[in-house]
Amino acid sequence: MRSLRLLIACAVLACGAANHLHAAATPACLENALPLETLGNDSESLLLLAKACMREGKPLRAVALLSQIIKSDPTDVVAYVNRGSANASAGELGNAISDFSVAIRLDSDLVQAWYDRGTVLANMGRFESAIADFTEAIRLKPDFAFAYCNRGLANSELAHYDDAIADYSVGIERNPREPYCRFNRGNLYLTLGEYQKAVDDLSQALTAKHNDPIALTKRGQAEEALGRSSQALDDFRAALSTRPELQAAREGLDRIMALQKRSDGKGELPRNP
Repeated sequence: MRSLRLLIACAVLACGAANHLHAAATPACLENALPLETLGNDSESLLLLAKACMREGKPLRAVALLSQIIKSDPTDVVAYVNRGSANASAGELGNAISDFSVAIRLDSDLVQAWYDRGTVLANMGRFESAIADFTEAIRLKPDFAFAYCNRGLANSELAHYDDAIADYSVGIERNPREPYCRFNRGNLYLTLGEYQKAVDDLSQALTAKHNDPIALTKRGQAEEALGRSSQALDDFRAALSTRPELQAAREGLDRIMALQKRSDGKGELPRNP
């Protein structure tokens, strides 16, 4: 089950750790306009510029700016968390882990640092360690829906399926409108052969994230397994209309069309016993 859908607050899989930079209006990144020494030790300005660089997809520049803050104040926990986020976005996962670990040493009650480190660990395939971090984030913030969802994914990757279902279910309870947990629970139900439950969850996910090609494909596979070929075809076609190169949807469409052709296209395909 290698198609990880890991939430990192901003998105899923490999978008790096959460971006916690200051939410005020920001200038442009000014990547080539101002040398770091010109900016001095104005941590607020450096933080704003780092946010702009992250927004513009220049995480390494953000790392440099945040390092300037840390050089001036090695105990600035916010700078460490944000540099961890920037490092993760740049693909420097080891550096991200190091930054989040320092942030945790500076403030062991910092929920976001535990969550972000767990997310990066999961992206590295270190699922046991990720579960430990998500568990600590949940201890500190029991209503942290995304931490339940990511812990569920890590449990799923370790084939701890009952634990994964339990985590996803709590995550859904904590945040019923967020499609991420619904998608992952539906995907797990599909893997476990509980096809109607998969359809139900994936349908709920699609009400929040319309026309998501992966969710449509997964639901199509569940519908196909239930013998509902017309619904499956609709989902595979909808997925391909959004992402024509999606192989799983193309294979599903071709598979059903071939079966229908062999049966002269008469009626629905037989249901699975």
